[in-house]
Amino acid sequence: MEPIKRYEYSELMVRLSTTLYTRIHCGFRQVVKMMEVINEAFDGVLGKVPCHTTIENWVKKCGLKVYETAGTEWQDTEYAQMVDESMMIGSEKLLLTLGVPAAHSERPLRCTDVQILDMAVAASWNGENISEHLQTAAHRVGHAPLYVISDNASVMNKGIRCSGFPQQRDISHSLGMLLERVYKNANDFKAYLKLMTEPKFKHNMKKIAYLLPPRQRTVARFMNLSEWVNWSSRLLRNYHTLSVEERAVFAFVPQNASLIDELSEVIQCVNQIEFLCKHKGFSSETVGACRQKIRQCLLRGNSRMIRLGESIWRFLTEEEKVLSPHIAHNNSSDIIESLFGQYKARKSFNKLNGVTPFILFLPIYTQLNGPIPNKLFDFKEALEEKRMEHLELWKKDHLSPNLAQLRNQCLKKSA
Repeated sequence: MEPIKRYEYSELMVRLSTTLYTRIHCGFRQVVKMMEVINEAFDGVLGKVPCHTTIENWVKKCGLKVYETAGTEWQDTEYAQMVDESMMIGSEKLLLTLGVPAAHSERPLRCTDVQILDMAVAASWNGENISEHLQTAAHRVGHAPLYVISDNASVMNKGIRCSGFPQQRDISHSLGMLLERVYKNANDFKAYLKLMTEPKFKHNMKKIAYLLPPRQRTVARFMNLSEWVNWSSRLLRNYHTLSVEERAVFAFVPQNASLIDELSEVIQCVNQIEFLCKHKGFSSETVGACRQKIRQCLLRGNSRMIRLGESIWRFLTEEEKVLSPHIAHNNSSDIIESLFGQYKARKSFNKLNGVTPFILFLPIYTQLNGPIPNKLFDFKEALEEKRMEHLELWKKDHLSPNLAQLRNQCLKKSA
């Protein structure tokens, strides 16, 4: 194996260290420890082990190489974009624009299916800014996407509308939004949520704590109804087996049996619709199957269930207008949420830190997180081509202007 110019480490060491960091959920210092253990077990087979800072620089350089070549494989084929902004990181938000296959693969999207076409950082985002970055991502590929996947955030809707690209709304966020419109202000629903929350504070450290309901999400609560609705159904079925003390604490469950049964039917139907769209793709056939589920479940229920069924029916009709006649679309943005989660889990826990050049880890995570693409990637070429000055230049072009803008905004507020 040829040595890497300007480096005292072999390509094997570079490949192994970056792969360990990418594939195993650990920090750079843990990668160093793992390679030291390998050396101890196999009589120094790896040679000199680099420090954690060196490995981090390797990851950034390889990430920059992958990022700069993203989208080239779709220059002559149809593709789609996926866009979303992260929660606040320090005082900034990260906007990711992904390239994804336009045609559904009859399975949910994986990390290796997507490419990061654009990464941008700002204190806040508006529709015009998002539109510009969607156009930038399309320019990198060489032509416009067939459609753009996003959640129902108003700023995303406006950005896609300004770009002129067709929008395919995420199925999970959309169904959660429709559920919220029907149930959020319902008196029986609000009362049951309050009753379900009280035992967590009163009996958290007691022997009946094993029966307590799961934690509810503060944000996007209606995308996480399944867990506590299933908990309610199980407790309702097994209520007669509880002790006298346990029955006293959870007496509110059988008192709300009709609401629990209603929500169980609703969640079962919603989950089936999500499953069809994520595993079969969004097509005219899928829309027909989803409508059949709505007829069988929601439209035969009470007035509230019928109202929800009609809302989902209208949503499917609107989304069907964007469909291409020859392929099934992707309409789930779960993969971009997973990428945000990976970044947040590995970034610095210092809340004063904003978005740093460490985001160059994301292109590595998407494109080299598998045995075949990892073997095909030329680590030697990436390190010989990219230097620290390239990382600094990328930081200056992509991060520094946003940091300067943020500082100016803070100065204006203080003045």
